[in-house]
Amino acid sequence: MEKEVPGMTGKKRINLMALIVSMPVGGVETQVLSILGRLDKDRYNVSICCIRDPGALGEKAAEAGIKVTALHLMKSNRFSPGIARQILRTVREDNIHVLWTHQYVANLYGRIAVLTQRMPAVVATFHALYDNPKIHRRLLNRLLSGRTDAMVAVSHAVAADMKLYDRVSADKIRVIHNGIDLSVFDVAVSKEDCRRNLGLPEDALIVGNIGRLSKEKNHKLMIDALLRMPAHVKGLIIGEGPLRKRLEEVSSGRVYFTGQREYNLIPLALKAMDIFCSPSLWEGFGIAVVEAMASGLPVVASDIATHREVLGEAGLFFPEGDAGALAKALKAIMDDPALRASLGMKAGERAGRFSMDETVKAYDTLFCEIADQ
Repeated sequence: MEKEVPGMTGKKRINLMALIVSMPVGGVETQVLSILGRLDKDRYNVSICCIRDPGALGEKAAEAGIKVTALHLMKSNRFSPGIARQILRTVREDNIHVLWTHQYVANLYGRIAVLTQRMPAVVATFHALYDNPKIHRRLLNRLLSGRTDAMVAVSHAVAADMKLYDRVSADKIRVIHNGIDLSVFDVAVSKEDCRRNLGLPEDALIVGNIGRLSKEKNHKLMIDALLRMPAHVKGLIIGEGPLRKRLEEVSSGRVYFTGQREYNLIPLALKAMDIFCSPSLWEGFGIAVVEAMASGLPVVASDIATHREVLGEAGLFFPEGDAGALAKALKAIMDDPALRASLGMKAGERAGRFSMDETVKAYDTLFCEIADQ
């Protein structure tokens, strides 16, 4: 069985470099920056290497004093050995002890770059499920696992896919859940003020979601369910993506779309909601669900493995893809104030399992462990 990583402390000063394609505003990128910013500065020299451009969060990291190197490479999706060579050059110049790679492309190039090198140690983090497992990616991940000191899965669901498709040894996989800063979701602003700031009706019942407007998030199912509800029930979707125009067209004016919001505004958006809905077809982790839980919202979610892992008994589940069942679950919460309060309380309590402090402790343990090998 894959290993859970507990928290511990180490003594060795470690030069740690996170390797990622770019650092736009996004869930993975926010996690990387949050973790790097919280590691002990007396123990770590942290840096970021972006294969493409630094992105908005890369620029924010640089302003915070983190060294950010942008290679400005990868002009296309074709494999380029030159990218691996440039990564190796950067690793050598910065005397990196631990290379921490993220997502398929950076996991690939980072491990190829140091394939024949004794140092640095490599931690490859996998954030996504294998919704479309390609044979060449599976083979490469399996082969490169030999040059990987630890492979981190952000959920047991992701770990299961890594074992099933890549046939990676379970002993090499560590599960470290993503985390959030729980304190920022204790918002003092009133629900009414939060709604006014978003242009929402104060007397409506708001069912909300935060996420990229793309296929896997399945926002259309949420809209279909809302259209079966009374007129005072409205939707709020925070995020941007390729499906926005189509979703706006089918929403019949019942859903408010805000586009992308700065992360510090997310707690205010959650405060404006009454119920959080996550109808995703698949999720690697589901950080938005944890944020909703930390806000004390009752959560209705599709019955997929990741949602079960995150929510436990603190939410209501409906069969994936069933708009009628989703509408029924939403109605159950709307019609039962006691159920709504109970689910919100359970969600708030369970959110404590996913604190950023625990995530940082787990990575600290792992980095120290492999740096000392």
